[in-house]
Parts: sequence; structure tokens; C-alpha cells
Amino acid sequence: MTTVSRRTFLRTNAALATGLGVSAALPALSWSSPTDRPLRATRADEWTQLFDRRSGWIGADGIYSVPLDGRDGLASATPGSRTAFIFSDTRIGTVDPRNLSYQQTGFINNSSAVLTGNRPDPGRTTFVIPENGAFGSGFWMNDGIAIGDTLYATGFAPDANWNAARVDLIAVPLTGGVPDYTAVRRTEDVGLLVRDSTHIVMFGVGITPGADGHVYVYGYRNTLADGHKDLVVARVRREEFADIAAWRFWSGTTWSPDITVSVRDAAVLHSDVSTELSVTPIPTGRYAGKYLLVYLRNVNSTGLEYAVGSSPIGPFSAGVRFYNCPEPYVYEAETEGGTYCYNAKAHPSLSEDGRLLISYNVNRVGADPLTTEIYRPRFVWLDLQRLADRPPAPRATTDVAVGTSRVLDLGGLRTISGYRLKHAGYDGRTAFNTRDFTVEAAQRAGGPWRPVDVVKGNIENLTERRFASPVSARYLRLSVQRPTQSDDTTVRILEFAAFADAGSVVPDLARYRPTIADAANSTAHYVTDPAEDLWVNDSGHAITWLSVDLGADRTIGRYVVEHAGVPDLNTRDFVLQSSDNDKLWTTRDTVSGNTAATTGRTVSPFTARYVRLVITRPVADAVPAKTTRLRALKVYPSVQEF
Repeated sequence: MTTVSRRTFLRTNAALATGLGVSAALPALSWSSPTDRPLRATRADEWTQLFDRRSGWIGADGIYSVPLDGRDGLASATPGSRTAFIFSDTRIGTVDPRNLSYQQTGFINNSSAVLTGNRPDPGRTTFVIPENGAFGSGFWMNDGIAIGDTLYATGFAPDANWNAARVDLIAVPLTGGVPDYTAVRRTEDVGLLVRDSTHIVMFGVGITPGADGHVYVYGYRNTLADGHKDLVVARVRREEFADIAAWRFWSGTTWSPDITVSVRDAAVLHSDVSTELSVTPIPTGRYAGKYLLVYLRNVNSTGLEYAVGSSPIGPFSAGVRFYNCPEPYVYEAETEGGTYCYNAKAHPSLSEDGRLLISYNVNRVGADPLTTEIYRPRFVWLDLQRLADRPPAPRATTDVAVGTSRVLDLGGLRTISGYRLKHAGYDGRTAFNTRDFTVEAAQRAGGPWRPVDVVKGNIENLTERRFASPVSARYLRLSVQRPTQSDDTTVRILEFAAFADAGSVVPDLARYRPTIADAANSTAHYVTDPAEDLWVNDSGHAITWLSVDLGADRTIGRYVVEHAGVPDLNTRDFVLQSSDNDKLWTTRDTVSGNTAATTGRTVSPFTARYVRLVITRPVADAVPAKTTRLRALKVYPSVQEF
């Protein structure tokens, strides 16, 4: 059964109709002087991984965080704090850990989770996924706030066109500091929605407690003709939050009890916002004493932006782009360009001193996600103290000789069979992967140059290409026509390597290839990257494994394992296996009683896309901690293939 998120249609249909397609080019993250650089943003993988789950709750959109003690300042959560996460459309099921495909057993319109502490600890996070949703069925959730012994939030139900038809106020009692989802109270159609022939205005998409005793509740004004979203605001005394009659709406000049003033142009605080967002008071850093509006530009795009305001109602600066989400390009091929990002917002209480935690969602338009990678939140850190670094200058190296530019001098006339390009995405900057380029060859430094390979539309982190026929040349030159996935014009190449004739270089087929393992998987790629350190697996599993995706069927005749380099810690017993589908494995070689720091083995040639090293005895018997330590796994073609 297809269960496409209905919230997806509500959030994105107008944007798609006006040409803001999910594969639109990324705006550039470039600048010309220190004053126009954004704050520095980095991935917050530790928080992203909290929602990378294998059973039960396996993905959702939304994600608001509500500190249940009512303290929502920057880094206000403590090891004993509790935080409620509020999600909307939620998938329930099981996940294949190998490829992250899923079997869906349930789909509900909203769910929740409660985290104890201020760190992303799966052991202290409880997910709430009742059959009819944590807050009730048939509507989607907005932001929330804990006041006294009650968690308040708003939710909205859609009309036939997936626009908001009504807004409800939801109250969840806090029992022992934890929401009691069996006692949810809902008041329907509380008057936080305006609809006319031109606009729909809805409040509740962001909540900020103010220092003046008011709670500021943000909404968006949706222009029906083009789906354009503008920021508007209301406020209410904290103790009167549940009394909608006490709310006042900003007209541009005054606070009015009439919600319809929010339709006026004068009421708009900022343009081009998303349908979920946040406004956060900033106590320290470059914007101390200011308010940071965080949103994703134009509902769905790839650009996360912030704007700086002098108060909860602004005025706000122009939007500053600080991060380009890479997922539309990472998953472009497998979703036929249908992956998109949306709904960026901050989580101040879970942030840290000096940096703000920000999330955004990933989804697929018009169809179910293929894996849980395409339907769960991502997180980034925004450094409140430091401006972003300037884009790094390009650099190039080669396995045969080191070049100082993007021209490789191989030291003499050589027979070249192919090349390797390691793009910026290998370091996590997928949006900066080289898009269009040409490789040229010459026998003399001054040319003439002739093209030997042309690549267009690359999105991968690594390009490995074999020429149709060997090329005789001393020089290879990389000519880049489109440096990134956007209009950013900086070329970023981490490595440019030539595969020369067999007498000079035999390529390591595993180098830089995607690698996964049964444990400590975040560092498993160390074994295919010569610049990295040991992969250490201290899981204590009786049998551990590590596998490499070679990217295509390869004929393999030899492999090398580099161990810890300490006699008692060198891997004792292990098995090399191969697979065509990453599921069924065939044993190709078995090693017992190894003590050497490096093991090189020639095997009967076999063809496979995947190779796996299974470790059955990681260290000497006298070593009590059964920890696997591997420095490298190298895989080489048979002589016949090369």
C-alpha cells in the first residue's frame, strides 16, 4: 500500500506548481569578503543518528522539540531534563540494516518521543506510536510548549486540496513530568486560521517564550496563487495560552484581537519562509541580544537560511544562506529527482553554549521513500561565534606522481588505462561534487591536448573510469565545466589519480569505496581510505564483519589486509567472502593463526561487486578484550583483467 505523506502535498504543491522543483540548482555558498560570510555550519551526525532506527518508529516528518520543564533557553537542557519531540506523518515497521529498505506495518498522522537528558542517547529515548497517533488521528502537528503540568500544541486538519481547514488546540497532561498520551484533550477549530480568496493564514508553526512574559506564536501567510509563504506573529500571556480569546495578532503597527489583520502586507515580518520554522533569542556570540529566525527558503529547496532580528517581531535582516542540504543530489538517481528538503528549525534547549542545533526534513515527492534515508530528520550545528571558512582551494594528487595543479605529470610517456577523481562529497560536502568535466591527455606539456573522457551530470563522491582503449600520454588534464551541483564556481577535487600500465600501478579496487560494518560503522570507511587511522570495533561480538561495495562487478585475484601492527593485536582468524547482491555470500579464502601486521593473499579469480571480511578471532587468545583493529582492506584485480 502506498502511503505518501499527505503533509508532503500540503507543504509542497504550490511550490512545485511555480517551478521550485525539488531538483532546482543549489544557490551558491560563496562570498567575497569576511563581512558577508554566514555563520559556520557543520553536520550534527550524532543527532541525525538518533532517528536512524531499525524497528518500530522508522521515520517521520515534522520534528519539534518541547522542553517539558518549560525552560527553552539556549543549552538549557540538563542531564535530568525531559524533552518531547512532536512528529507528523510517521512510518512504523522494520528496516533491513544492510540497505535501509523497510517493511511498513503502520502509518499514522502524528507521533512523539521523549528524551531524558541533553544528549542524543537512544537508550534514554522512548518513542510513542499508538494506533491513532500520539495526539489523535486525521490531523498534523505544529509546535508546542509546556506550561505548568500541561503540554500544549496546535494541530491542523486539511481540506480536499490539502490546505488547512481548521486548527485545533491540543492539551496533554504531564504526569510525573512525562506526557500522558492516553489523556489527550483536543479543542477543535479554535480560531487560529484565516481563509479568504487570496490567502490562508495559520498560527502555531513556531513558538518562542519571550522575556516579557508573553509567548510569541508564529504563523505563515500562504498566498494561494503561487504558494508564497510570509512570516506573521501573534502573542499571548504565558498563563493565558489556552484562552484563544486572549491572543493578540500583529498588524504591523499594533497588537489586535482581530486575527484578520494578519492578512495585511504590513503584518509580514519576513518573506520566503517555510511552513515550519523557529525564532530563537541568542544570548552570546556574534548576535548576542538578537533573535535568529531559522527557516528553509521557499517551502522546499536546498537552502537553509537565518535572518537576524532586534526583537521577537523584528525587524529582521535579509535571509542569510548558511547550509545547502545535499540529499536531493545524493539520492537524485534512485528517486528520479524526487528527493527534497523542507521545514528547517532550531532546537534551542538541546543546543550547546555557542552553537545552535537545527533540523530539517527529507522526503520524496509523489511516491513512498525507497529507504529510511529519505524520510527522517537531519541535523546541523550553527556556530554562533565563528563565520564560515572560505571555500578551500582545489588540490590534486596522483598515485603515480604528485601534481601541483589539475594537470598530472606522470614523469614520462606511460600507457594509461583510466583515472580516479575523489570529489568534495567524500568529506561530507555532497553539494560540491564536480558536476561536468573532461579529462584530456597530451604527450607534451604544451599540448596538443585531446579529450579522452567526458562526464556530465555526476553526483557521486567518487568517479572511477576506465578508458575504452589505453591512452599513451605523459600528461593528464582535468577541465571542469560545472564545478558543483549549483552555481558555485569553486572547483574542489580531493584527489586526481591516473591508472597507469600494469607494470607501474595495479589499482586498489576498494579504495574510497563505500564501507559498512556490523559495529562502529561511522569509522568503517577508514579501511578504504589510506589517509585515515585504524577502524576499531570493540563491540565484543563473537564474529564481526566489514564489507565494501566495489561499485560494479570486478574480477578479483588478490587482496591485502593491514592489521593493527602490534603482534598480539593483529587479526588471527578471518574469512574473505564475495556477493553479487550484498545478501548471499560465498567464501573465497580462509586465514587461521595469522600474526603478521600485513596479510597479502592471492586467490582463484572470482567476479563480484561486494567483498566482505569476516573476523572470527580478532586478537591473540591471551588478550582479554576481543577488539578488532584493521588499518586497511585492499582488493586488486586479477592479472587478466588488468
